Amino acid sequence: MKLLALLTPLLLVTLTGCSSTQVVIDYNPRADFSRYERYTISDNSGADQLISPFIVENVKESLQRQLKAGLYTLVDTEGNADFLVRYYIAEAAETIDKSPRLGLGFGSFGGNFGISTSVGVPLGKDKINRNIQIIIDLLNPADKKLTWRGSLVIELDDLDLKVNANTIERAVTEIWSEFPPA
Repeated sequence: MKLLALLTPLLLVTLTGCSSTQVVIDYNPRADFSRYERYTISDNSGADQLISPFIVENVKESLQRQLKAGLYTLVDTEGNADFLVRYYIAEAAETIDKSPRLGLGFGSFGGNFGISTSVGVPLGKDKINRNIQIIIDLLNPADKKLTWRGSLVIELDDLDLKVNANTIERAVTEIWSEFPPA
């Protein structure tokens, strides 16, 4: 029983850590992010050719909502901006969800301890998960050098566009929550 109490939290932490991707950030440590108040969207923003224009628009709108919530002001020209915002959406590696799955079980009864396993049998076709990477860059308007970058890989649902919009909103929010760097 004590072994079970020790293994269960370890197993949960291990499985949880494998289930999602994390935001990756990088930045110029010499950049003064406290001076960032006004921005403009870079003309170099966009996506790979295979990315739907609706996904691109969802990312742009989500990013602008995050900037507005952070009290940043959109300006018309780069000359009036403290920083440029560039976003890019790239196809990430597709993953194939192949069954069968393996299940593990632990248990004890009357002082005895047991372990069991099970294997799932595929009843349908393999599911191909389409992944995209959302990259958000902040640039110095004077020299166009990168000052901050955040990115995240997310999985899209080809059958439900509302789910995709919510997933994109959560992803952009998660990326933007890492700015400014601590």
